[in-house]
Amino acid sequence: MRRQLTLIVTLSFLSSLGAGLLGPIYPLFVLNRFSASMVDVGLLLTVFGLSSALFKIISGKMVDIYDKKRIFLIGVILGAGSSLAYMFVSDIIQLYLLELISGISCALEDPARLVMISDLSGRKKRGLIFGISESAYELAGSLATLIAAIIVSNFGFESIFIACSGCQVMSGLMILSLSKKV
Repeated sequence: MRRQLTLIVTLSFLSSLGAGLLGPIYPLFVLNRFSASMVDVGLLLTVFGLSSALFKIISGKMVDIYDKKRIFLIGVILGAGSSLAYMFVSDIIQLYLLELISGISCALEDPARLVMISDLSGRKKRGLIFGISESAYELAGSLATLIAAIIVSNFGFESIFIACSGCQVMSGLMILSLSKKV
């Protein structure tokens, strides 16, 4: 159980890091790459947020019906591909579509990840386990801002997309290593 808990906390950390690396530099990427406006940035983030929020309901039901690891892995594959796709987007319309897909990816991952955490924690320690996992999630998100700034300053935007995709792939591999009990 301790090994599985360590994996799930690391998974939360990687999940947040993968998303958090893109977050702080995303407006700069959109403004620089597409000569877009701040309204475009706001609309793009809204498309992501709405698609994620609306699809989480469907995803939650899918986790109840199908294997949560499978749903998570589908989200990871979609997310890793989406992260890399940012390097190839050539116009703002493609970026809107990519935000829709990225939101769906997030929606597939989050409910499945939370159910796995719940399944790993006994009733007596459920709050503690969630607290540890969510602390790892928030810690990674906080560190991601600084890491993203350093990466973009030294290596450019493409490096961030590769790093985000790498975090997704690593979290998928971790899920595959979890026992059948989760």
